[in-house]
Amino acid sequence: MFKDYLYITGLAFRDIAHERILSFCMALSLGAIFTPIIILLGLQQGIIGNMLDTLASDPASRLVRPKFMMQTPVPNEFLTEIKKVGAEFIPSETSHLLLNVKGLPDSVNVVPSSKEDPFVKKSDHKDISDRIHWVVISESLAKQLGKQQGDSLTLLLKRTTNSNYPEEVPLDFKIVGILNSKLMPDLKIYLPVAIFNDIYHWRKGYSAENLGLKDNREVDFTPEYDGVITGFSKKTDDRIFRQMLAGRLPFSTMPKKYTVFKSNQDNWILWQTVNSTITEQDIDVLKNSLLNHGYDPILIPYVKGISLELNQTISPLKKWDLYMLSENESPRWNKGVKPILYISTEDKKFVGNQEVILKTGLKNTSAVMPVKLEISDNVPPGKIVASHYFSGLLRSAKRIGANYNNDQHEFVLRSRDQIRYFRAYAESIDQLESLVKAVKSIGIALNLNALKEPVSKLYEVQKIRTLSDYMKKIYFLIAFISAISTIFAVSSSVYASVQRRKKDLAYLNMLGINKSTIIFFPLIKSMILISSGIVIAFLGYWFFGLMAAHWFIGLLGETESLTLLQPQDILFIIVSILSLGGISSLAAGLFVSRIDSKRYIHE
Repeated sequence: MFKDYLYITGLAFRDIAHERILSFCMALSLGAIFTPIIILLGLQQGIIGNMLDTLASDPASRLVRPKFMMQTPVPNEFLTEIKKVGAEFIPSETSHLLLNVKGLPDSVNVVPSSKEDPFVKKSDHKDISDRIHWVVISESLAKQLGKQQGDSLTLLLKRTTNSNYPEEVPLDFKIVGILNSKLMPDLKIYLPVAIFNDIYHWRKGYSAENLGLKDNREVDFTPEYDGVITGFSKKTDDRIFRQMLAGRLPFSTMPKKYTVFKSNQDNWILWQTVNSTITEQDIDVLKNSLLNHGYDPILIPYVKGISLELNQTISPLKKWDLYMLSENESPRWNKGVKPILYISTEDKKFVGNQEVILKTGLKNTSAVMPVKLEISDNVPPGKIVASHYFSGLLRSAKRIGANYNNDQHEFVLRSRDQIRYFRAYAESIDQLESLVKAVKSIGIALNLNALKEPVSKLYEVQKIRTLSDYMKKIYFLIAFISAISTIFAVSSSVYASVQRRKKDLAYLNMLGINKSTIIFFPLIKSMILISSGIVIAFLGYWFFGLMAAHWFIGLLGETESLTLLQPQDILFIIVSILSLGGISSLAAGLFVSRIDSKRYIHE
């Protein structure tokens, strides 16, 4: 039986050689069918693959960060949840620092980083250790400074002392890596996050012991406000007023009318901040600006969202909203003394020594404060008034999160580490969506807009994947039509071959070879022709790729290809075509069983 199959195989090769012109034309026609299928799959894998490879090679594609820096620190337990989902998590107290670099006239953007930061890894860093102060810089910055890997870079840290004199401290760092312009075109420095936070602390007035930097801050808390209420004796021009404030205060909203309780004049305007606070120094700048423009305003700091609840066990609970009056209508403030607060005449039953509760931080921790309540006719019902200074302290304490020292009558920080920003990296672009979902869920739980809509390239990744899905569907339709064409072409060729050689096949049957073995003749002949067609198709694919790479070099670059087939893709194509062709050939070859050998004996 085995000899019969070898004999039939030899006959198939001889028959192809005998009909070489016809066989060559058949191989070309099959190659013409297969070539578009292979090129289309190569284009699909090449175009989408290049896009995904570009995203995968760019660390920014895996980066997730808050939409903006949060005012209120995020509790550690929520940060831990993000850290579990991401591959690398870099928490910091602010988003960036603008620091002076020795040798440059302008300040440079500095961001927190770590040894495992994907941007740092892409810089081909060397000699990173915990014993040295290291930085990774962008290629554009290295060119401006004339620095190379291994050189020293000096940062000039600046702040103002208690005596209002400028203070400058130089710190040297070793350049362990340089990030190429393709990944980071801007002037940028990547600094270890611990040092980054220490510098931020120092600039805020705290000490940085690891850097040998001393503090110049007397208290942890300073007053801050959500805006300013301005009152004028004459009508103001809003357009001129906006121009006057431009660039001087972080006001981002249009001014609006504000009603002051028991005020004879109605020319009060409220200027609010957006996602920021201002200090007393900012208010002084505004006041001087208005005076220089001929105005003589009354300025009242403005706070919002501050409520004080009476510390009592009976119900219903008594709560007041903080209200601002002019300085001469507000209670006095004395450091280290129980604060005095004004309430309305309708709340006179609460006059005297009381305890009020301030909810601070995102977790709404209760800060219980002993206070003295007094009556004032200037306070509206349901409101409570503190001094300008203490009102600012309440605003600061609520934002940052604080406890209250009843003995010293002052707010104290719960923790020096105030994490209000982070950079988190997914393990790959495939895990990017899960990281974004984790950040969003925490944003919803804490009601933080900065985390509800984090910044990421998830949209770009999803867009490319959607495009890939559509291209797969298009390719499937084209491949399906081509498969039908292949079935017709192969079946027709085999059927024609059987009809053309039926007399010869009948003679083989008369010589003792059974029909089940003879069917192998058109099958092996067809598979030889299909294999030749596959070779011709891959030659066409190679030529197409060669020409495309030459014509589209400006779009793709010298190292990328418009078409891309992995070994598993090539194997899949070959197996699919051979399987489909084999089934078609076998089905058409069954016509051999219908050949009547007796008829040819009679002839």
